[in-house]
Amino acid sequence: MIDKKPFFKAPYDLKDVSLLFFIVATFLIFAALIGNNLFGLFQNSVNFG
Repeated sequence: MIDKKPFFKAPYDLKDVSLLFFIVATFLIFAALIGNNLFGLFQNSVNFG
């Protein structure tokens, strides 16, 4: 008979997932801050009426 794999065994390490999540979250926060500053400069340089 075929060996059954445990159904709830995680195929990943929790430390790897948390590190990846931290890297992605840091990048998104950094990109949001830069984008916000660039959009502020754009609003100041263009006259919208």
